Amino acid sequence: MLNHRPELDDEAALLMLDAARAHAQSIGVPQNIAVVDAAGRMLAFCRMKGAKFHSIDTSTAKAVTAASIAAPTGGAPSEFGMLLGVTTQGQFTNLKGGLPVMIDGQLAGAIGVGSGAPDEDVAVAQAAIDALMAAL
Repeated sequence: MLNHRPELDDEAALLMLDAARAHAQSIGVPQNIAVVDAAGRMLAFCRMKGAKFHSIDTSTAKAVTAASIAAPTGGAPSEFGMLLGVTTQGQFTNLKGGLPVMIDGQLAGAIGVGSGAPDEDVAVAQAAIDALMAAL
């Protein structure tokens, strides 16, 4: 029997970007925000004015990593996190700020946020997921 897995689309990604931007603005922390589908392919990206340019790549890596492992980023032991970045040439990361998007218990995609402190990145990502869940 085929199992229909939910997938994020462009409308969901834009809704998430808008919510993430609004939360980042409310806390005064400009962010880089990446939304990917369940396979880690980019759906939407925003670099807010003032966001750190080096966080473009890390926010994307956070989203891809969260989609790949279907779990939040930043939970691996530090020695594993360093190895993860090196062996994947920076495509995966152990930095906090990547969250999977789970719909009906299944991976639908992920979001990665970077440019603030780790807890700020996570809060912005969670605001985006909360907005998506409220819209479903």
